[in-house]
Amino acid sequence: MSTDHALVFTFDRTASAPPPSVDTSYPALHGVPAPDDCGRFELFMPHPEHARLTLFGDGPPPFTIIECHAATPQALQRLAGDAQLRSALHAVGAAGECRAGLFRVLREPVPAPRADDAAPLSLVVHYYGPVDDAAGFAAHYVAHHPPILARLPGVREVLCYVPAGVALPGLRADPTVIRNEVRFDSMDALLDALASPVLAELRADSKTFPRFGRSTHYPMTRQAFTDAGRQAPSRSPAAGAGR
Repeated sequence: MSTDHALVFTFDRTASAPPPSVDTSYPALHGVPAPDDCGRFELFMPHPEHARLTLFGDGPPPFTIIECHAATPQALQRLAGDAQLRSALHAVGAAGECRAGLFRVLREPVPAPRADDAAPLSLVVHYYGPVDDAAGFAAHYVAHHPPILARLPGVREVLCYVPAGVALPGLRADPTVIRNEVRFDSMDALLDALASPVLAELRADSKTFPRFGRSTHYPMTRQAFTDAGRQAPSRSPAAGAGR
């Protein structure tokens, strides 16, 4: 597996705040200084067709997720304390509704990756406690589950986010034990993959996991841009877009 690191801000849905949009979130991120070794920022919004995914029944998705990827965790730790970034988070949504985590990102090879690294749909999965041993749970998951995910038909990327165990002062800690993203070209491609025999393999493997509390599964649009201060992300795919 190849590895990088990600600083992830998840804005959980709340009845007291309006949902942000690309048009409000990107200007808020404009001008945030990227770390020297930052590869990209990524902006996630609920997929316009997310209601078509009825398999898991996890309810409404988060408002938005903001990620910054870098080769090393040190640059992301500095970014987490940047005043401009904190201001941008306030502009995207109430800071109290944002949880933050620093993760080591492991990439499982897949048979047909996209050369442009631009698969627009991510099925974002979070696992939560209680667990008996968080590190042991993550190690078991990484060793067994991603190779099966990589066999899903049409999958473009499989990523596992393992908590780095780094405190981010002044930010609400993300309680995620492990998270993953399985990326596809469209909602149709995701639904076709979940209708394949590989789903039975994934369910069988999940029964071998050490004890954990719960998991959530949300289809999100994903827009990557290399510099928040200079390049706007592309628009979300239109609802009803096919393969």
